[in-house]
Amino acid sequence: MSMTPDGAPARLPAPELRYASTVDRTMIHRRNASEAFVTDVVRTGRHGFAAGALLPSGHPHYAGHTGPSRDRDPMLLLECARQAETYAAHALFGVEPDTRFVLRGWSADFAAFPLVPDPAELLITAVTRNPKVVRDRIRGLDHDLDLWAAGARVGRVSMTVGYVSAAAFAVLRSRTHGGPPPSSDDLRPPNGHPVEPARVGRVRATDAVLLDVVTREGAVTAGLRVAAENSSLFDHSQDHVPAMVLVEAARQLAALATGEWGHGAPDRTEMVAMRSSFSAYAELTEPIELTATPVAAAVPSGRSVEVTFRQTGQEIARARIAMAVRGSGGGVPWLGRR
Repeated sequence: MSMTPDGAPARLPAPELRYASTVDRTMIHRRNASEAFVTDVVRTGRHGFAAGALLPSGHPHYAGHTGPSRDRDPMLLLECARQAETYAAHALFGVEPDTRFVLRGWSADFAAFPLVPDPAELLITAVTRNPKVVRDRIRGLDHDLDLWAAGARVGRVSMTVGYVSAAAFAVLRSRTHGGPPPSSDDLRPPNGHPVEPARVGRVRATDAVLLDVVTREGAVTAGLRVAAENSSLFDHSQDHVPAMVLVEAARQLAALATGEWGHGAPDRTEMVAMRSSFSAYAELTEPIELTATPVAAAVPSGRSVEVTFRQTGQEIARARIAMAVRGSGGGVPWLGRR
């Protein structure tokens, strides 16, 4: 039996789940088979569900780290939670197939990963709350998800998601752009100097998403490199920069900044907690600037970093990332749940 961050016993539920193959990719908003991880979702009560997922070994993106995250990238766990929420919204809560999902904010903390076989079976148990209903349609839910592997809890994720009809979304985005917004499929290579992958804990240049890094006293700034050629970050065409890309950029800048501030190089540290919120769409057509500043928060053998995202002079998103030296204490309970 594992323990929760507050010291209480964590009991492992045992729902019947299938792990033989992944679910219909359209139900998790994925095009490529290599980016589908959820294998099953079942209801466990009026407000709850459980999901199974297979964590691949040697994934080109999630295993492409120079440091500890090459074993089990926390971003992979976050993606599994996102896929489970997406499938459940469609299959269990009646969200229409063409609905657009709007992530308003999410938080997560991660524990040390136990030794498991490859590929590893992941169990996700979830409870939903605060339903937003408009004309008998679900238009928003909060999700609290616990992630389990080999009988131990390896992560906790909470997210607030809005569900917008396709027609309303088209009107909203056309109003912003004066017509249909551009697509990530049409992007040209970005201007600027891409960060060296090793500086952000990455092996391949296609996984590095920062440009023009500048270190100043008390802050590190960078531009966002929209890596549309990366099939994990942009599995299909997008009309904005997805939240997962923004969080990955925040994680990379936090890793780089933590090293610059003398709290562990990227090949020795890993993300153990995250909280982020999104106040506007990250548009593809205008530069996005990230600024990382240190936060005075207790992180064993590491550093908490606040990352802000600004576009056309406005803050569009904010993330707090906790980076720690591997093996220094697991998850970080101060982030808690939303």
